[in-house]
Amino acid sequence: MKKFTKSFISLLLCICLVIPMFVMPASAEESYSSATEYVAASETGVEIDKDLQTKIYLYKLLNIASNFLINNVVGKALGVIVPDSAAVLDYEEFDIDSYENFYPGMDEFIDEPQGDKVWSLGFGKASILPGDFGEKSYAKGAYIPYIYGNEMYKDDDGNYEDLMSRVIVMNDGSGRDNVVFISLDAMGLANSDVRLIREGLKELAEEYNIVSINVSCTHIHTGIDSQGVWTDPIGCLLNNTLTNDVKYGVPREFLKSVISGSKQALEAALADMTTGKMYYSKVDIGDYLFDRTAPICYDTNMYKLEFVPFDTKATPTIISTFGCHPESASFDWNQDESDPLNFDRKFTADCIWYIEKLLNSAGYNFIFLQGNVSTVSSSRSKSNDGLDGTAHDGAMRLGYEFGYILLGMSMNKAQRIALNTATGDKLGIAEYGDLEDYTIWYEGLPTVEKEEVKPVLNIKLKQFTVQIENNIVGLLGKTAIADNLVLKDDNWNYYTVTEVGYLEIGDNMKVYMSPGETFGELLMGGNGAKGFPMPTIREYTGEDIIIMDLMNDAAGYVANEANFVMAGFQYNETTGEFDDDTWCLISYGKHAGTTFISNFYDIYDSVR
Repeated sequence: MKKFTKSFISLLLCICLVIPMFVMPASAEESYSSATEYVAASETGVEIDKDLQTKIYLYKLLNIASNFLINNVVGKALGVIVPDSAAVLDYEEFDIDSYENFYPGMDEFIDEPQGDKVWSLGFGKASILPGDFGEKSYAKGAYIPYIYGNEMYKDDDGNYEDLMSRVIVMNDGSGRDNVVFISLDAMGLANSDVRLIREGLKELAEEYNIVSINVSCTHIHTGIDSQGVWTDPIGCLLNNTLTNDVKYGVPREFLKSVISGSKQALEAALADMTTGKMYYSKVDIGDYLFDRTAPICYDTNMYKLEFVPFDTKATPTIISTFGCHPESASFDWNQDESDPLNFDRKFTADCIWYIEKLLNSAGYNFIFLQGNVSTVSSSRSKSNDGLDGTAHDGAMRLGYEFGYILLGMSMNKAQRIALNTATGDKLGIAEYGDLEDYTIWYEGLPTVEKEEVKPVLNIKLKQFTVQIENNIVGLLGKTAIADNLVLKDDNWNYYTVTEVGYLEIGDNMKVYMSPGETFGELLMGGNGAKGFPMPTIREYTGEDIIIMDLMNDAAGYVANEANFVMAGFQYNETTGEFDDDTWCLISYGKHAGTTFISNFYDIYDSVR
């Protein structure tokens, strides 16, 4: 009985601590498309008077006190009260080299195509909805626990949406074998679950000489809970406190469907492999994005790789990456303010479904790999055009607009008008184009040149342990509410295993593959990087590197340790105000950024 009472008290404390994770900070609007622009802005910033300096100093002291109270007092106390689940392993006895299903990539990088070799690429996709979806209800993966549903939204043609696993297989013909990227319509996936997917693909990897399998999540906030926090935290905590029969947070039936769907999609991609040419282009979409918290620094570019098969009967594929939370449809999560329990219980793949739908109608396959997402979200006014509608309507319009930009970024105006007509005028220019607040998608959109990408594909990854300094996140892991592998040392410190990687596609795209949601200043520099104990990524490498976040893990927010705030305030140089900030409640801790990036630099130095 005492053990039950102890677990019940700890559960109440857990709930009190988890609720602030879903508070949205005030938004800001300034953005920078390059490190040069951001640094220049910081160097010519307004002079700060003494009163403001004093206020900044006091807020920093408040943040330090808040971090200490939340993490070192309340979080530590909960760590002592709540026992470990049977899933926690001994740190000293853990051998990372024996930890299965890590794919390190390529030993050697090349700089030029090998003779007359060309690109090969295959695409496949499959549903990841569980077989009992529609009969059994599943939890939505965002905001608050226990919001269950069993129905997908319908699209504008009256067809049900789906949650998908999309897969591409790439090969540069150099004889260094195949590389796989999987994109899941999900919030995020722990590295331990990524390895379960790889386990399910092991036979295919051996048969087809696959040297790297990478799992990205689109980061939708309206899919099935893929991180475990929203499904049954109370049941997990009680079960794993009272018994040694571990109950994991992510529903096993959903995880099985993710594995089987990914295998089906990979099989289709391998069967679809064909040779062709690759083209690269990018365009600034800063008007469609905003950063929700200071310091304001984010990559405003949409990046596109277009694979065009030599066989004219084969379907071309567009691969895109840009940093944006696809969460438009989740903004109406409470559908009736008078009834606080009237939640939107339908699932949707948000704007991603509609980007793909438009590209499919134009004759393309499509896969989205999440970019430098940080705290960047979509500015819905740009695509809503002042029209009334639900949040789901906003996600639909945003998806179509992003789709048009992807298809039309290298077209002239006449070609864009023809494209708009041929695809059914999905944004209703003919109907709404004369309205005062309506913005036509191709007006003001620059025409950018596309560059041919030489067939050079390099990728290398590194696995390592990282300390979970955030005791709140550690609590979710050690109780198996979240699916992270958790290790514990003799000093009661907790760790998990994660991965970082470095990817090169021709000379055009150089990528830091990050396990978390990386704040842009760690990539681009500027005032927000002050106090960071190592060079920022572009400074260190001297390259125009971009970031793909949430790759092979869901490690939470990755901040400059000098600005690390679990619940406090950041000074916004743009507005001159102090923005509330709770993002790092969802993080591995203060030094996660230096741990991740230093391991990335180890990879970079080993190949460059």
